Amino acid sequence: MALIRLLQRKPDGDIVFREPTSGHIPVYAILSHTWGNEEVTFQDMEANADTSKTTSKTVSKAGWKKIQFCADQAAADGLQYFWIDTCCIDKRNAVELGAAINSMFRWYQNAAHCYVYLEDVSKPDGADDERAWKEAFRSSRWFTRGWTLQELIAPRLVDFFSLEGQRLGSKLTLETEIHEITGIAKNALRGDALSNFSIKERRSWAERRNTTIEEDGAYCLIGIFDVSMVPNYGERRDQAFRRLEEEIHRLYKG
Repeated sequence: MALIRLLQRKPDGDIVFREPTSGHIPVYAILSHTWGNEEVTFQDMEANADTSKTTSKTVSKAGWKKIQFCADQAAADGLQYFWIDTCCIDKRNAVELGAAINSMFRWYQNAAHCYVYLEDVSKPDGADDERAWKEAFRSSRWFTRGWTLQELIAPRLVDFFSLEGQRLGSKLTLETEIHEITGIAKNALRGDALSNFSIKERRSWAERRNTTIEEDGAYCLIGIFDVSMVPNYGERRDQAFRRLEEEIHRLYKG
């Protein structure tokens, strides 16, 4: 598994990279979200490291709100370290990107907490109308994306938060709603080994999900089927799925 590059919230509140080493990986939280405009990138955080402080340009990006939310929530849970896909992978490096894609399921699985930040679900502080936010919850874009499938299934502790950062509930307390929205078996949501579910059933969980990049439709299922394959962007969706099928067959033919 590739080494994970984490973010660290310093005592003064500044957020910096903790570069990966072959030694002990500290306990960390992880964010699940849908990508939008003005995400904070690896290059942005790298520039902050060069100046030894978070730049106003980085903070002014819309995506900074999610980073600050994750840092604050991790701190509330007693954690200094956290991981966010938008800025913790150097996507210019094809080798690093490929290793990250093959390791991501385990990164989510090994996280102490997974925070799902739902930008299209509002629950203002003090609002008690559960029906209103649950309606938005059921139609959230988060449930339609390919990569969020593994982000829901892999971690043991998954908590959902509104746009305002208000906690909505956990994978356990919202289990019935999540099962109805996704069709994922409750036992899978509770952490049963994925090998207990047929290939056909696991495939069905992704049928109504989409990815921005067509090949990611296959790559986002690597962890769901516990296989490994080198991403090859540009190969097109059909070829990516063909290679995924070959890896699944190779693993399960015995």
